Amino acid sequence: MVERRKTINFLNLKRNKTLIIGMMFFILFLFILTTYGSAQDSSLEEEYAPIFFFEKEEQCYPVSVEYHIDHATLFQFTGNDPVEINSDVTMEELGGYTTEQYESLYLDNTIGTTKDDNIINDYSNQKITLGFTVYAHTIHGADDTTIIQYWLFYAFNKGDLNQHEGDWELVQVVLRQGSPVELMYSQHHSGQKTSWNQAEKTGTHPHVYVARGSHANYFTSYSGTLGVASDHVGANGFILKPVQYTIIDLETQTWLPFKGMWGEINSYEDVYLGTSGPVGPMYREEGLMWNQALNWGSNLPELNPTILLFEWIIYNFTTIFIVIFIISLLIFAYRRMKQYKSEGFGPRFFSFLYIDGLNMKSIGNLLFIAGIIIAFLSLIYPWYGITASSTSSIYNTEGFIDILIIDGLQGISLNLPDATGPTPLGSALIPFSLLISIGIIFTIIKTLGVKESFKLGKSYMYQGIKLLMPIIIILISIVLISVIVNDMIPEEAQESPAASIFDDVAASPFGGSSINSIDSTGENLQLDWGIQTGGILLFLSGLMLLISGIIERKAKTVFF
Repeated sequence: MVERRKTINFLNLKRNKTLIIGMMFFILFLFILTTYGSAQDSSLEEEYAPIFFFEKEEQCYPVSVEYHIDHATLFQFTGNDPVEINSDVTMEELGGYTTEQYESLYLDNTIGTTKDDNIINDYSNQKITLGFTVYAHTIHGADDTTIIQYWLFYAFNKGDLNQHEGDWELVQVVLRQGSPVELMYSQHHSGQKTSWNQAEKTGTHPHVYVARGSHANYFTSYSGTLGVASDHVGANGFILKPVQYTIIDLETQTWLPFKGMWGEINSYEDVYLGTSGPVGPMYREEGLMWNQALNWGSNLPELNPTILLFEWIIYNFTTIFIVIFIISLLIFAYRRMKQYKSEGFGPRFFSFLYIDGLNMKSIGNLLFIAGIIIAFLSLIYPWYGITASSTSSIYNTEGFIDILIIDGLQGISLNLPDATGPTPLGSALIPFSLLISIGIIFTIIKTLGVKESFKLGKSYMYQGIKLLMPIIIILISIVLISVIVNDMIPEEAQESPAASIFDDVAASPFGGSSINSIDSTGENLQLDWGIQTGGILLFLSGLMLLISGIIERKAKTVFF
């Protein structure tokens, strides 16, 4: 009986030992499999790591979130006075705030605010010590699809239209059957996609052109010039290469599930104005960028070659215009020199100076001179403006503020509430003042040696029409403003009172005033709009040159 029990125990021991050894091998197999998969992901992340091109005036670069957390206090936003939660929060503790009840939490970098450059200055002083960090996240999807996400954190977002603490941006590489096929870049609340073959790259490393301040990502160094974002992009600054930054596996970060915001928020309006801190990678665009990365990227607008051409022209507009002007001037000078050798330029050289009494040619030239003076004056005054006043709880303007300004010096400028001031639309604004000034100067030069008033009048009329065109284009644009704004409003908001605010502006483009309800509480927004002093002067100068041209053609005088 004893012998049998010993045998059974021995057999159980052998079975248990075999089971333990089997379990150990299984765990080892899982460990090797996981390690291999992780190593394979790391290899892919390094292979396709982007090269980042920054604009020359950029001050913030991709940095570890540790910099932000080390200087931050965790608050809860209440709409009134914030409640301090933790003044010395750790990365591990942040990872515990994962449910919806923590959405109102925010990490406030106490070194500065959105109203100053203290955070930027502090970061700049430590930039070399801090180094550069990029967070990578690899997703293995269906149909042998692999998505490599490169998340970038910036200490501060100093965009032209909004400023906020902390900034999260994304570069996404899509591989199918192991080969790269598509790129998807984040830009503000949207982004852009293109095929791998169409993108600029060095070897397997795609080029990313980062907008100054806003850190939106573009495919070319001249993109970002169209639209309201006012992004400044260029390949004229610091180039951050893969060998210069550390790639960290994002999924291993304990702070990743943090549900709150990575920057200060002072009021509900901050959310609408883009001055509140952003949410983290897991929650960007309501979690779509993380949980449905391919769907998010697939719905982005495609990189359009036609738009790229327009952006290149606008980006280089001043240079192109000056080159064309110089070529035209050289051609004109060549022709006039030939005339000078055969006929001379007449006693007064410039034909607009033939003023000798009360006659049609003299009146035409006097009108031309007066019109030119008025045209130059128009460049220093606003041409068109829209001002607004609101007492809404969402935003109180405390009086009238300029929200849209069009003039000769800044072009078209948008002034969002709580921004730093009027901001030109587009990073390479079209210099209206340069166009008009050079056009006027060239018209004056072209009067050199003109023998007949009929020919001189044609030149005056042509310049007059060019001076009238900006005001005509502005008025047409204002008429279409309600259509443009309504296209930008989400479909679910089309029926709201705010959606029809600009209808009155479009109906009376020359000027007017209206009071509109902007929310369900009945609070109002008052708009005033119309042609300003500069616009009136510009239109008057164009009209004067047009009339002066008609008079000169009617005079039919030979000057010399």
